Amino acid sequence: MALHVENPCLPPGALILVTAGNGYLGSHIVDQCLAYGYSVRTTVRSLERSAWMKRDFSKRHPNGQLEVVEVSDLSEPGCYDAALKGVSAMIHTPGFTNMSDPDMVGNTVKLNMIALKGVHQANKSGEKIQRFVLTGSSWAVKYPVPNVPGDIAEDQYDESIAKALSNPDTPKDFWALMGYVQSKIAGEQACWKYVRQHSDCGFVLNTVIPATCMGPVIAPAEQQYPSTAGFIRSLHECQGQELFDVIEPQWYVDVRDQARLHVAGAVLDGVENRRIFAWAGPYTWIGVADVLEEEMGKRTTIRLADKGKDMTKVLAKDKAESYLKRLDRPDWVPFDQAVSECIRSYYPKA
Repeated sequence: MALHVENPCLPPGALILVTAGNGYLGSHIVDQCLAYGYSVRTTVRSLERSAWMKRDFSKRHPNGQLEVVEVSDLSEPGCYDAALKGVSAMIHTPGFTNMSDPDMVGNTVKLNMIALKGVHQANKSGEKIQRFVLTGSSWAVKYPVPNVPGDIAEDQYDESIAKALSNPDTPKDFWALMGYVQSKIAGEQACWKYVRQHSDCGFVLNTVIPATCMGPVIAPAEQQYPSTAGFIRSLHECQGQELFDVIEPQWYVDVRDQARLHVAGAVLDGVENRRIFAWAGPYTWIGVADVLEEEMGKRTTIRLADKGKDMTKVLAKDKAESYLKRLDRPDWVPFDQAVSECIRSYYPKA
């Protein structure tokens, strides 16, 4: 039986298109769409590499309707045209940005525009797509700086990133990372600007801003070290000292909660033109190591400096929590559970 949705604008059974459904975030978005009774079509760049999806999701949702289609070149205008046929909403989860791309910002904007304009054109051609949901980035809102109190506003972007990129004194080691963050800022802002300038789009735009995602991996044998789940696995396996030297305390969210909030942006009536903050609570990597030690019985040998904590306050957090309640969820998945279930994806209990 499908999970309950309070006052949806899309009825159960409606078709939702999810891009990059084989990724860490995307696979959970597919999973939650199916759990709430929606039909899903998902795009992947290679059907061969994503063959596990039909197998695994048919086990998780025996009565679910899932179609996996290949879109190999995401930079080709019109690449989503066939996939958009008959859908009621599109959830666009851009793939990982090429950090060595000299035009990272421009190409990120281009890829987002191809998806957004594709939905606009589809509606002009007779489709009735009601929602477009874009996955953003918490770093685009505020690059993590520990021990500095501050409020995170719903319309906030981190303006210091562009300044850092234009400052010749910014260490070269940070250029790629700053470029990545700026690409996420520009990519989201371009979508909002396009919708403001095109009143005939016929759809509502919402964005979901996930914090650091933790929680189970749906297909660990195939997905291996996906995104931030790979950080937790690396910490347990005592790999990646360089990463943990530079990564800062920030906020976490269970990957299932960020997926549920994507569903909220796609199907909940009255949730319109929103930036939905999937930020459950602050965490530290020392805290992650503590949970791993309790769960797995051994302490990582990675050296973790005490960098303090993220002291920001998310002003729109209560809105996200109200959306979770409309999806029959009482609260966020707790931090300890998210970390434990992440590592147990790779090392199941006997």
